[in-house]
Amino acid sequence: MKLGFCEKCGRPTDAAYEIRNNNVYFAKFCRDCGRTASLVSKDARKWRWKRDISGYREPVVTGCSLNCASCDHQAHTKPYTVAMDVTNLCNQRCPICLAYVESMGFTFKPPIEYFDKIFRHFQDAEPKPNMCFFGGEPTVHEDFLEIVRLARSYGFQVQLFTNGIKLADRNFCRELCSLGVQVNFGLDGTRTEIYRTLRGDNSLAVKRRAFDNVIEFGVNKLAVITTLAVGVNDDNMVEMMEFVHGYKEHVSVWAFVPLTPCWEQGSVELEPTTTECVENVFERLVPGVEFVPTGMMKFEVLSRFFGRQTLGGSHPNCESATLLVSDGSNYRPISHYLKTSLSDLLVSLRGLDSKLTKKQAALPEHGLRRKIFDLSVLSRMVLVLARALHLSNIFGKPLFLNGMLALLDLLRGRKIDRILKERSSFKHVLTLMTIPYEDTGGLEDARLHDCPAVFAYEDVDTGRIKTAAFCSWQSVKDVVCRKIQSHYDAKSTDKRIARMESEATFRAATEQSRSRWGE
Repeated sequence: MKLGFCEKCGRPTDAAYEIRNNNVYFAKFCRDCGRTASLVSKDARKWRWKRDISGYREPVVTGCSLNCASCDHQAHTKPYTVAMDVTNLCNQRCPICLAYVESMGFTFKPPIEYFDKIFRHFQDAEPKPNMCFFGGEPTVHEDFLEIVRLARSYGFQVQLFTNGIKLADRNFCRELCSLGVQVNFGLDGTRTEIYRTLRGDNSLAVKRRAFDNVIEFGVNKLAVITTLAVGVNDDNMVEMMEFVHGYKEHVSVWAFVPLTPCWEQGSVELEPTTTECVENVFERLVPGVEFVPTGMMKFEVLSRFFGRQTLGGSHPNCESATLLVSDGSNYRPISHYLKTSLSDLLVSLRGLDSKLTKKQAALPEHGLRRKIFDLSVLSRMVLVLARALHLSNIFGKPLFLNGMLALLDLLRGRKIDRILKERSSFKHVLTLMTIPYEDTGGLEDARLHDCPAVFAYEDVDTGRIKTAAFCSWQSVKDVVCRKIQSHYDAKSTDKRIARMESEATFRAATEQSRSRWGE
């Protein structure tokens, strides 16, 4: 038996998956509220395939208690990504969102002191996590640029998730881009009616100006984030892909947030979109595309070549991803460059990584045996890749020379994505990715337990920095943020009173001194 959140009372309760008519539902059985169920997937076959291809087995025991208010996620899972809400103020009023002031019933905008405590808590973490800023709309916090500067001063990589509107201000955008941030820019389509439906406004024109500003001012990294709603903008994805390809030198990630029903009941008449809905849209659009669970891209020993995964995806039914490669005119799926499927290649690499991880555990960190092992790792990985890749499609001519130069780069410790960009036809690679920001109805214990992405916050009762698994933040967010804001409002009031008392004391002492000296 699994655990999930009751959709009526919000408490953890027994739960189980149910499959009906190729749909997957997560059913909860609450003793007080009875049975409720949430739609998880509209493609049960693909949902199951992800579990099979990942070699996933349901845990024998419950993954976690789902008591997120008292738990501290970092105590059992090392975070690679630390997210935080900067504010719930926003310059939009999206009907599909509940994360702004009017919906939450209070204003959340903690001072810089609050963020400094979080940064200091993670400054010596190994590996050092990325810092991700969410909202509301983070850029409308009056001290947002100072918060980013502070994070960068601690040596953190910074990601901003933004609707982009504030970046239409050229001065603000120039200053932000100069700070070396990754901008995750919300762009739902190329038609104005899409924004009227999803955002309740006509913000496309200002977003386009802001997007061009980001390109002009040379942001560090740029990702496009699209909320995909079937029946609203799924038929616009051809035009959107052409738009993204026009910025192929700048956009490295195109991520999709499935439209989950987190809005107030009765306020929006839209069909929920699941991860598999997003994948099916692009499988029709780009023949040969294959999405795989991002957990399949998570390596231990081989991470020295591929880099470490920093978002979630530890569970096969969490994030999914694939790669597209520009041929100069259009995007081609990664399958064009493979002799096998992407999933089969990743299965081979993960099998190799598992064997190497066991061997590495018995070796010293330095010395001759370790050097021999490192050479063995490289040779075995190259052999797997050589069997799976269409080398002539990748390296072109002269194939031997380009291949040897790439091999030398590997020996020097360079990451594979950089080698491909410089030595091959992979000049402009686009990662397509689904990011399911789950509503609480679809959350289950096994998905949350090992997630390497967290939301961080200050427990103002103890002064400790605590964390919640990324997707479970919504289950505690309102209560936690209200408490944090009340704490800092009280501190601000105390400081103001203390300042007034100090000024009054100073004035009284001055008057007393003057009277003493006859002034």
